[in-house]
Amino acid sequence: MKKGPAHRSLSRRSARANPADRAGLTSPRSARDPEHAQISASPAGREAKKLLAAAAHPLATLAKTFNEFLFELDAEGKFLHLWSSNEALLHGRRTEFLDRHALDVLGEDVFHPFSRVFQHVIMTGESEDIEFPADLADGRHWFQARVSAVSRAGGTPHSVCLLVRDITERKKTEDKLRESEALLAQAEQLANMGSWELGADFKSAVWSENLCRILAIDPRESPVALERLWPGAHPDDVARVQRDLECAFAHGQPFEHDVRFTLPDGRERALHVRGVPIRDAEERVVRVIGVTHDITDRRETEEGLRRISQQLLTLRDEEQRRMARDLHETAAQSMAALKMALGRLSETLPKQDKRNRKLLRTSRKLANEAIQQIRTVSYLLHPLLLEEGGLGPALRCFASGFDERSGIRVKLNVAEEFDRLPNETETAIFRVIQEALTNVHRHSKSRTAIIRLERANGKIRVEVRDEGVGMALPSAATGWNSPLGIGIAGMRERAKQLSGAFEIQSKPGHGTTIRLELPVGAEQSTVHS
Repeated sequence: MKKGPAHRSLSRRSARANPADRAGLTSPRSARDPEHAQISASPAGREAKKLLAAAAHPLATLAKTFNEFLFELDAEGKFLHLWSSNEALLHGRRTEFLDRHALDVLGEDVFHPFSRVFQHVIMTGESEDIEFPADLADGRHWFQARVSAVSRAGGTPHSVCLLVRDITERKKTEDKLRESEALLAQAEQLANMGSWELGADFKSAVWSENLCRILAIDPRESPVALERLWPGAHPDDVARVQRDLECAFAHGQPFEHDVRFTLPDGRERALHVRGVPIRDAEERVVRVIGVTHDITDRRETEEGLRRISQQLLTLRDEEQRRMARDLHETAAQSMAALKMALGRLSETLPKQDKRNRKLLRTSRKLANEAIQQIRTVSYLLHPLLLEEGGLGPALRCFASGFDERSGIRVKLNVAEEFDRLPNETETAIFRVIQEALTNVHRHSKSRTAIIRLERANGKIRVEVRDEGVGMALPSAATGWNSPLGIGIAGMRERAKQLSGAFEIQSKPGHGTTIRLELPVGAEQSTVHS
């Protein structure tokens, strides 16, 4: 609310009579009101902010009108200069401001609260920034006011300038950014991962709060030097991470790797790290951004499933061994006894009883076939020769029998002096070769198969190759749909259980090669009795 002419004249006379008031841009009301004088001494106080907020609406209206405007007041509170980004609109309204006192233009309700800020700026020479909202006709707007002292020559008291701009769009952008950051933080927590950014100097890095939580680092330490993490990482993993980062900055290569990490409290964590180089306008890699995923729980689950799978395979092998033994000791022996009984029966039949003798010969032939089938099934379930003679003799016997049964010529390359291996290793290799040859017979249409078995540098390498129709392996072109069956999955599982590697190489019309590589040191060699 503006005061009448008499009151404004009094304000000016009082200001001229009191140089201190004039320098502080105080109004008569503030000079005689101790409470407001106290607020003036502490312009950052809560009460002062409330007063500023209440006075902000007229300034907001001006800022909305002129988009952005700046005015300068002398120490007595008169307008010296006025500028606006909308100069055309301001041109005709300069006379409303210049050489007039702020009380006349803004009114005491506005001028009084802001005079506290003006006084503080003039006394200290320090600028003050004020952000305030205002509800205008088209909705809520946010404004920023910057109050600065302007030095004047000749010992003249400082003047003060006030720059007001509409920052509504910036506020909206900041709000959206905060919402996005909050959503990202929630997503990181749900996925148990954290994001990071590394500069080209390798010494400074930015970590998300969730990554700090995963690595047990105080978020207040951010940015964190990369060397800060090396003591917790496995030495082999540190060397690999350093190589990957160097390649990322030198050649722009993205990377991903697993890292074993020990927290300060001794807990072991498994981390999966992915990094992507970011280039500038000149195509130089200036930083690497990435994510670190805590896969400890997943690894523990996988390890539990691996143990269960290993137990199932072990139980299956033991069950097959039991069934093979039972077939050999019961069914095979019973069929052998039947064959002997049929032989004795032939001695009692008269020679002229041709009909019954023919029936007897047929029965003996069926008994022989049943005995052979029982022995074959027993051998396929569990070759006793594998335990007694080792992998080499067992594979030669199996390859010979497979050749006879399937008509597929099998070539086996294995050294005569191939040493014995641990039971589980020999069983795994035999089962993989057995399954591979079964797939050759069922799917490849190949008439040949080659098996290579070699031992070198503490590793066993197995290869089964055919020259059949081949197959399309899972890829982006096939939509990652796998044509591979449960037999292939079993071979992979056996390799994984023994910390080995399993690979299939194939394409339509070019045959299929299956490779298995298992670690086995000299100390693992086993001499079977």
